[in-house]
Amino acid sequence: MSGSYVPSSRIIASCLALLAVATAVIHFAVAGSHFQQYWMYGVFMLVVAWLELLWAAAVIVRPSRLVLGAGVILNVGVAAVYIITRTVGDIVGPGAGTPEAAGFGDVLCTVFDVIVAAGCVALLVARADRQIERRHLLTVPAAVGAVTATLLSVALVAGGPEMVMTASASAGTIGTTANNGSGMAGMNGTSHGTTAAIHLATTSPAGYITMPDASMQMAAGMKMASPVACTATPTASQQQAAVTLVNTSWQDSKKYQSLAAAKAAGYIPITPVAAPVVHYLNPAYYRDTVLGGPVLNVAQPQSLVYANTPKGAVLVAAMFITSKHGPTPQPGGCLTQYHVHTNLCLTKSLGVVGAVGQGNSTCPPGSVNRATPPMMHVWFVPIPGGPTAIDAPDQQVVQAAETVPSPANGTA
Repeated sequence: MSGSYVPSSRIIASCLALLAVATAVIHFAVAGSHFQQYWMYGVFMLVVAWLELLWAAAVIVRPSRLVLGAGVILNVGVAAVYIITRTVGDIVGPGAGTPEAAGFGDVLCTVFDVIVAAGCVALLVARADRQIERRHLLTVPAAVGAVTATLLSVALVAGGPEMVMTASASAGTIGTTANNGSGMAGMNGTSHGTTAAIHLATTSPAGYITMPDASMQMAAGMKMASPVACTATPTASQQQAAVTLVNTSWQDSKKYQSLAAAKAAGYIPITPVAAPVVHYLNPAYYRDTVLGGPVLNVAQPQSLVYANTPKGAVLVAAMFITSKHGPTPQPGGCLTQYHVHTNLCLTKSLGVVGAVGQGNSTCPPGSVNRATPPMMHVWFVPIPGGPTAIDAPDQQVVQAAETVPSPANGTA
C-alpha cells in the first residue's frame, strides 16, 4: 500500500518549482530591455532568472531544509527589490531615486515570489508530512501548471515595465519643410505620423504624447542613436513611464522658465546666443552623468532649451544627455528615443560654434567636428509630435513657444 502514497511535501515542492520556473521566464523576458537601460539591471535580471531555474530543479530533486531555506531567502529578496524599486526607486544607475511603474507581468512575478517563499516556510515549519495518494503527484501540479501557464501567457502579452513584446506598427507620413533653424537642427516635417494609436495626456503644456514616426526624415547631420528603427508598440507600463517622465520633468523644470533662475543654477549657453533656439548646459550636472550618475535625473537635466520669441526667451524643453558610449535608458520604450548630431563643430566644453556642410567643409579654429553623445528632449511647448518628439525645426519650436505663457525674460 505504501507505493500508492507520496509525501505531501513532494507535491507542494513540485508546485513551488513550477512557480519558480514562471518567475525565471519573466526575468529572462525583461533582461534584454533592462540591459538597454543599464548593464547592471540586465545582469541582475539574468542572475535572478538562473538562480530561480536552479532552485526549481533542486527543490524537485531534493527538497531539503537547506534548499527550502535558500528558496525563502531568494524569493523574499527578489520581492523586496521589486517593492523598493516601485516605491523608492532603483539604488544605482539611471533609475536611481525614481520609482518605476508597476505592470501586470512584474506584479505577477512578485506574487509568485511571495507564494514560493511562503510555501518554503510552510514546509520548513510543518510538524508532519502527510501521505497523499500518488495520483495527486500528477493532478495537483498539472492544475497549478495550467493556471500558471495561463497567467504567464497574459503577463508576456500585457507586459511589465520594459517587457518588450514587439508588434508591427504602421508607418505614417511626414510633410517636408525647409529647416531654416540654427544650432542643433531638427527634423524636416510639419507633423509626425504615428506608428501606433498612442494618445497619452500629460500635464506638460506640450500636450499629448504620441508615437514617433518610424519613417521620419532626419535633418542633415542628425540621426537616431540606435541604428535599428524603434517600432515596438509600447506596453501599458512603458506608456505610463513616458507620462511620468514628462510630468515630473515639467514639474521640476518649471522654475527654469525664469532664465535668471537657470543661470543661477549653473546653466550656460552652448549654442550661439540670440539664435532662434538656444541650448544651455549645466557643466556640473553633465559631469555627474559622465561620472556614472543617472541620465534621466529630472531634478538635474543636463541641458535646457530656450526659444527667443518677441516676448523674450521661453523655456521649450529639458534635454537629457548621456556620456560617450553611456547608457540610453528608455523607460517609455519607443516613446523615449535618443538622437545624435554628426555635423556640429564642438569645443572642448561642448560648445557649438558651427556646423560642417552647407558650404562649410571645416570647423572654426578651436573646435572639431565630432558626433555628439546621445540626447533626448522632453518638450514643454506644443510642437508636432508631442512632449517626447525626437526634435523639430527651429521655426516650429519658436512658433510653439509663442503660444504658452512665460515670465518676462531677456534674450536667451
